[in-house]
Amino acid sequence: MKYILSEGALTLPEAVQDQSITIFRLPKTRATLVVTRAWDVKEGEEENYLQQQLAKVKRDMKKFAAQETEETFFGELSAREVAMRFENQGVTVVQKLLIAKTETHLMMLTFSRAGTFDADSLAAWQVIKSGFIPSAGAEA
Repeated sequence: MKYILSEGALTLPEAVQDQSITIFRLPKTRATLVVTRAWDVKEGEEENYLQQQLAKVKRDMKKFAAQETEETFFGELSAREVAMRFENQGVTVVQKLLIAKTETHLMMLTFSRAGTFDADSLAAWQVIKSGFIPSAGAEA
């Protein structure tokens, strides 16, 4: 199996289960995108997983407020998205949290920015969401 990293491609002897947390800094947008994967979420439990993640943020951050969860798309995958705001070390953070189910696992994306989302950052989030192309490779 070929696995693509930003530094190059790895050739692996078998299909793998990606357990990584990927953090992208978007300097022009002044935002951060974090991609995580959950392999142990069973079919039909995606909403419970999303609510658990929101509960963790609410517990750990001050001045937490979230909007209603909305149906959306991540590329062509059905997804759920929620916008939230909280305070972390005195800084107001706005965040979009998205979960999408692939064939084998759940992907979670968090798009965060200090202050507020402006038109450029919201446009960047739409590009990220609409530009996802699922891998054709096999996953364990």
